[in-house]
Amino acid sequence: MDGRRGPRGVTELSYARCAEVEASMVGDRVVLYHRTSRSALILNPTGSRLWERLATPASSQDLSIALRERFPQLSDDDALRDVSAFLDELSRHGAIVPAS
Repeated sequence: MDGRRGPRGVTELSYARCAEVEASMVGDRVVLYHRTSRSALILNPTGSRLWERLATPASSQDLSIALRERFPQLSDDDALRDVSAFLDELSRHGAIVPAS
């Protein structure tokens, strides 16, 4: 698995899009469809931007930085918390996998 040291010295896991997921843009939102489970997930505009960032494997720290670039008023802690919730949701739907 791909990992690197995060700000606290802990190795961070990187995530990648699952190959079984198709993504389609509908307006400013991405709709994810998991071919195996036949489930769909609609991302809000912010989640859609983070999904685009996952075109290449990314850690929660990478995504947090991307989120703060878009919303500079967010604190580091708030950005990491939001990214963690986003990754949890994608994981529950099988939309992401650990990068290898």
